[in-house]
Amino acid sequence: MNPLRGRCACGQLRYEVASAPLQVVACHCDLCKRMSGGPFSVYVVVREKDFRLAAGETSRYQATDRTAKHFCASCGTPVFNANPATYKGLAMLYLGTTEDPGRYEPRMNIFCESKLEWVTPNAGSQLFSRSPGEGS
Repeated sequence: MNPLRGRCACGQLRYEVASAPLQVVACHCDLCKRMSGGPFSVYVVVREKDFRLAAGETSRYQATDRTAKHFCASCGTPVFNANPATYKGLAMLYLGTTEDPGRYEPRMNIFCESKLEWVTPNAGSQLFSRSPGEGS
């Protein structure tokens, strides 16, 4: 498998990940809808220690008391989220920023209690009302 690389819309920010993704997750929570401008967000979950910015800078928005959103300081493309309280040591990369988003498919859907009625999760993926460990 080719290394995981990605970039923002303007190309000034680029990143690399030194290991394979741990999971690909579709999140249907209301915050993700608002932050992405879409019906849900899809994240490629990687180890934070294996993720590095190769170029550019991020700006940070503290979305909740536990979650920070990181985006390109130049064009505003959302690049990754971090939630060290709940998901220690992980970075959640926005799928659309990866070089080849078609090679990743969500295997988990979380916060389905907030899922829009017309959204159909992909076949075979796990569905959780909230997130794993908070009830299914």
